[in-house]
Amino acid sequence: MREWLAALTASLAEWARANPAGRDALLALADRAVALQPAAEAGIQRCRPGPDQAGGAQDAAAVRDAYRSLRDHLDCLGLRAPAADELAGLLDRHLEALEAALAGRAADGLGPVAGRLVAARDRLRRTVTIGGRPVSDVIPGV
Repeated sequence: MREWLAALTASLAEWARANPAGRDALLALADRAVALQPAAEAGIQRCRPGPDQAGGAQDAAAVRDAYRSLRDHLDCLGLRAPAADELAGLLDRHLEALEAALAGRAADGLGPVAGRLVAARDRLRRTVTIGGRPVSDVIPGV
């Protein structure tokens, strides 16, 4: 598993070096998607039946629309890279969870896909360079 992750990170870093603008655009989308996750979780939870759930559908619909906008933006970028495909799939899973909640089907939340989105965003962050050095060398913990 560790070797697979190292290979994935290395190929992502190579792609990012060759396509810094694409990486920056992808990272910006991933950052926005991660920032929406708390609102998505809250919207999904508030779509459950109950007296304290007023406005849940409206909140979930607003977050769904924000994720759709990110997905559409990603498609418009036309990036051909595994990282873009991964982000597209993760955005689709988020949209599916929100759609299920809005349709009244039981949804427990985003589940493991939320963690995978954060991990994908963090891998992209590690490809950023500052003064020619990887950001992980300059900013510990990134």
